[in-house]
Amino acid sequence: MSGIIDELKRRMMIRFGVGYATILLWFFLMFSGCGLYSFSGSIPPHIKSISIPLFVNETAEFGIAEAVTDEVTNVFLEENILKISDQGDSILRGTIKRVEDKPYTYSEMEEVLEYRYSVGISVVWFDVREEKALITKNYTSWGAYSLTVDVASDGIDNDRDGKVDSDDPDESGDPRQLAMKAAVTKISESIINDIVSTW
Repeated sequence: MSGIIDELKRRMMIRFGVGYATILLWFFLMFSGCGLYSFSGSIPPHIKSISIPLFVNETAEFGIAEAVTDEVTNVFLEENILKISDQGDSILRGTIKRVEDKPYTYSEMEEVLEYRYSVGISVVWFDVREEKALITKNYTSWGAYSLTVDVASDGIDNDRDGKVDSDDPDESGDPRQLAMKAAVTKISESIINDIVSTW
């Protein structure tokens, strides 16, 4: 490999001069490595899979443990960072600590127009072989919804994906469930970002 680099450097020095050749070579080396980068390279090499057991629900919100666990699992499947397994090299355990459903925006007549559905989750990512926690962190996110207008025409980016109403095919169904899904999706993405940036 160094022979190829030396030859490139020699040819550039002849053609462009020493200073310009050094700069071009530096850019070549910097950007040629970028194509080889992957998120899985930053995860410990012995971790190839992850188990995601049902999250614990410490709130009064019925059915949220199943919904949150399913959404976190779906994001992991979409991102394809680690293989989902019942007996994984790592385990992601979560506890739903808080669910809040509060007014978010008001009309001039002080009527609630939008609600903010917030979820707080505590997560531990555990390395099974090394028997240690790799991440211990709390996450919070939210989604907005309206009870007075149909989700498909409420003018709210309910799932926080930058698309509103007719431009967003995902905006349909129960408004509160959609807000919950938006909050959990953001948390799931944050968890994945933290996992891949661990090393």
